Amino acid sequence: MSVLNNFSVSIAKGLRRLRQNKELCERLMPESSTRRHGSKEGSTRLKMDKCLIVSKVTRYEYERHSHDYVSDGELEKILRQRGSDFDTMLTNHREQKAFEEGVATRLREMGHQVEMASRLSYNDELINWCDVVVPCGGDGTFLLAASRVRDANKPVIGFNSAPHKSVGRLCLPTWCSNDVKGAFNALKEGRFRWMRRSRIRTTITCEPKLLDTITPVDLHTLHYCRYPPMSNIHETQDAQSKDQEQIKASRSTTLSTKVLPFLALNEVFIGESVTSRVSLLRLQIDNGQWTHTKSSGLCVTTGTGSTSWHFSINCLRTHSVLELMKILGEEFDVKLESTIEKAREVAERYNQKLMFAPDSEQLAYSVREYITFEEWPAPRGLRVRDRAAAVRVRSHCTDAGLVIDGSVSFPFNDGTQAVLEIHPEDSLMTQQTILFYEFQMFPS
Repeated sequence: MSVLNNFSVSIAKGLRRLRQNKELCERLMPESSTRRHGSKEGSTRLKMDKCLIVSKVTRYEYERHSHDYVSDGELEKILRQRGSDFDTMLTNHREQKAFEEGVATRLREMGHQVEMASRLSYNDELINWCDVVVPCGGDGTFLLAASRVRDANKPVIGFNSAPHKSVGRLCLPTWCSNDVKGAFNALKEGRFRWMRRSRIRTTITCEPKLLDTITPVDLHTLHYCRYPPMSNIHETQDAQSKDQEQIKASRSTTLSTKVLPFLALNEVFIGESVTSRVSLLRLQIDNGQWTHTKSSGLCVTTGTGSTSWHFSINCLRTHSVLELMKILGEEFDVKLESTIEKAREVAERYNQKLMFAPDSEQLAYSVREYITFEEWPAPRGLRVRDRAAAVRVRSHCTDAGLVIDGSVSFPFNDGTQAVLEIHPEDSLMTQQTILFYEFQMFPS
């Protein structure tokens, strides 16, 4: 009981200090009071008369789409022979669809119009129709939904359909998945804060006759294979030769430009489609000099994506730091505490600096497995990773892709150029947090 009393006293003292310094509280909880009780209350209440649910493509749906020429029984036989856990696959599929239907039911019970879309049916017409986009899945489904929304004032609010199995950093908190109706009530009543997440706009420049070939390929839904069947290999090679001849014949000095219809919330990756092949890219960071590079590709990220692939590429591992500390101590006579605990602390501090704010107007780029030898790269001086306002890329690749959020790929071959940059008007509107319990911080 004494522990509980001490805890209560500590809470009371903390609240007293907050009452004495409202300025501090307003900085910690910006606009919380005016958003719920002030004159701006109407503007923060979420308009959600028309809701568009974007569903996740389950593994079973993907296999069903890839084998649309066979019956359900034959599909089951194929998957079992392959070694897939068909029972778990089907169970996960049913749970996902049940969750989506549950969200739709709650919205209809609240009097809202609801439409549902998948990767195959998600289009601009539906996006323009709705007031709010509600992806139901994980971060991948959220990224899919966000990439097509170009209106900076149209919110995207995601539910994690399986919080017991995935984190869903971009989605609502876990309790919202377990209490969908309560989450919608909190949103409708304005018990949340808006967040503006910066996104990458990609502008492509190439020869006019090649511009029409810069079309998207959905890497998740389509049964996509880079290698043709052996029986048709000669026909494919002949077709590729004819295409290359037509491209060479059509080359001119004039160039055309278009902005890609997808905005990247996490990152844009550029590189050869076959990962074992070296990617030849020329890079210009901001207004610096152009640099020829050889690497395994280029990853350009936003603040939102700085916790994802960018982090995995650049983070230091504890044991690597420990080895460096031992080298400094043993070979350079640097006095260091070379313990695993200290190495972990150093690694964590370094890795924390890799991440930056989701609303930052800067990009971060990383050149993967940057090849350096003799006179390469040319000229020298390009940092393997850094922040930038804009990144310009020229391709000298043979079968490369420009991939947005790991989902949609555009061809990006020799002669094609891209400009990657952030514009405030491209930001994504989503919630920062939901306040489940209403309470009066400063009682009168």
